[in-house]
Amino acid sequence: MATAGAAKAQFAQGREEATDLAGLAHARLAALLPRDGVPSELQAASAAGLLGSGKRVRPVMAMLACSFAGEAPEAALDWGCAVEMIHAASLILDDLPCMDDARMRRGAPTVHLAHGEDAAILSAIALQAQAHRVVLDQASLSATLKVELSQELSAAVGYQGLASGQMRDLRDGPAARTESGLRSLNHLKTGALFVAALRGGGRIGGASPSGLRALTDFAERIGYAFQLCDDLKDVLSTVQAEGKDVGKDDGKRTFVDLWGADRVRAEIGTVVAAAEADLGPDGVQLVGYVRGLFVNAGIDG
Repeated sequence: MATAGAAKAQFAQGREEATDLAGLAHARLAALLPRDGVPSELQAASAAGLLGSGKRVRPVMAMLACSFAGEAPEAALDWGCAVEMIHAASLILDDLPCMDDARMRRGAPTVHLAHGEDAAILSAIALQAQAHRVVLDQASLSATLKVELSQELSAAVGYQGLASGQMRDLRDGPAARTESGLRSLNHLKTGALFVAALRGGGRIGGASPSGLRALTDFAERIGYAFQLCDDLKDVLSTVQAEGKDVGKDDGKRTFVDLWGADRVRAEIGTVVAAAEADLGPDGVQLVGYVRGLFVNAGIDG
């Protein structure tokens, strides 16, 4: 059994590797964004939504999941980039005046403010299409695996994922925002894409059925913890610290309203510890990376 010091060193090493993987993902995203024959307005809006100052959490986690399964993390680079395109598209749509009416994202004006609502909507559609094309263009993947990965993306973004989650977040009234209702909503809006990222990375890495199950459980827990963290920051943080609008949940019941900030913090720690147990000692890189994200957010996960 590893000592506490050895575990801490492993976590630090995992975070250092993740930093390198985030840079790799950012460079690859820029290379995967089409330019030839694309209208300049659409190109600019797409680049603004995709290539801003994001942390590339989902590509990094996809690559670390691939490593957990036994392959080099770079084998899942393009998959992680495809997931990030879906994530970027969802943020562009989430920020629109008809939804959250946000003014800032990743430290810059939202895409619809900088480039117009028409370009924002079309760039979100184009990014979703490009995500599937990135998967289908990977020569190193079998036809069967490409179909499986495309299914993972479709499930995450469609009726069983982001679209339903966003609609519920916009329309659910207080009666639906119980503990179980919020858990379900948060899985659709946040957790589903984490599940896709990690399951896809695991599939590319050749994960066993038990390994894929462990990655799925881990992703579901981490998606829940991320949403709890986001709820906290919406109440307690500032625009300057987050680089995006805060207070957007005013009038919506969240876990902070149900439980209070202290219990939400405690729940994040409990959930991350359970996620760590899902992966066991082979998951030290993934766990170290995730713990670092929560610590950097001011929450000791």
